[in-house]
Amino acid sequence: MNATTPRRLLTVFCLLLFAFALVAASANETWTLPFKGTEYGAFVDATLVGSTLVAVGTTNYRHVPPHQGDALFVWVDLEGHVLSERTWGGEGYEQAWGVDVAPDCGLYIFGETDSLGAGDRDFFLLRTDADGDEVWSTTYGTPGREWPFGMLLLGSGNLFLYGRTDASSGRGEDRYAVCVDADGRLVWEHTASSQQDEIIVGAVEAANGDIVLSLSCGQDPKLIRLTEQGEIVWEIHYELPGWQFGSSIAQVPSGNFLLAGFCMASGGPRQADVWLARITSSGELLWECSFGRPAEDDYAQSLLRTSDGAYVIGGLGSGLPLFKVNESGELLWEARPAGSNVYAAERVLELEDGSLVVAALEQLIPGRSYDAVLLRVDEQGQLDH
Repeated sequence: MNATTPRRLLTVFCLLLFAFALVAASANETWTLPFKGTEYGAFVDATLVGSTLVAVGTTNYRHVPPHQGDALFVWVDLEGHVLSERTWGGEGYEQAWGVDVAPDCGLYIFGETDSLGAGDRDFFLLRTDADGDEVWSTTYGTPGREWPFGMLLLGSGNLFLYGRTDASSGRGEDRYAVCVDADGRLVWEHTASSQQDEIIVGAVEAANGDIVLSLSCGQDPKLIRLTEQGEIVWEIHYELPGWQFGSSIAQVPSGNFLLAGFCMASGGPRQADVWLARITSSGELLWECSFGRPAEDDYAQSLLRTSDGAYVIGGLGSGLPLFKVNESGELLWEARPAGSNVYAAERVLELEDGSLVVAALEQLIPGRSYDAVLLRVDEQGQLDH
């Protein structure tokens, strides 16, 4: 070995460290990835397949009748580069509302369709392979109209699909859900009529395999606990002052649940604030709190338990509101990384380095048109500038 070899080795080693630092820096960079134009409408869910982000939504840009568009699926790497885009649908209207990973790294994609099915609009479930190609698809529903809200992949390998259906009386809305196996075959169905409209807007699997449902019931929240077989353990209607809407639910390690949504006080200005409540495993309300900007509406759209045991709430409001709270409901930080426009954080995912990926929509004309957007923010909910 000559005298220059150690220096060369040191040089190579330093170059390798520099290259590694560049890769690490690139992996940790924050970014915003907008999808603009009439071929993009919204992202409403996302999941990670290894190191690839898959976001789903719709190509429907204008959210007013007549609804037109296909379900939209986009694959993006963690540096914010689009890898692939797909659409799925028939001659009518399709929108994806949920996505999760199948055992072979394919996808389960859940949504609504009026091109296929038994009636006006139905649930659809699409199974793809790892390349995003269709393996099979099927629909669930009645001759009336079903509206989906979400999908829950259960520990058993079954899938729980939930939302609402037109009431059997012909007036109002009834809760509606189906549990299906990994091949899409119906295992059981859950529906019931009520004096008030009831919509299943959130669901979580408890540690023992039970499924706890969050419902909108008039201007009150309602929780229902089901067994793995779909039998009702308990259901509780929380008749609280003002208006509370529980959109997302998560379990805490003690077996209790956190319920996030929005609230409005009775009388006075009709301003919405983020609402958070803690519920016991038997349905008892332990406490509730609210927070948000004093002069603006803020809503909770999604709820994520992070690796440090806290929770990130993805909101709807100006600047894409993100809130981090602990199990006691104490606000740890608030961030609005997207400027002054109104955004909805429909799904928040945590990456290994603690940064967050947000699947969102940007409101262009209130209630009428939207753009889809993905963001990667740091562990404090901020974008690098």
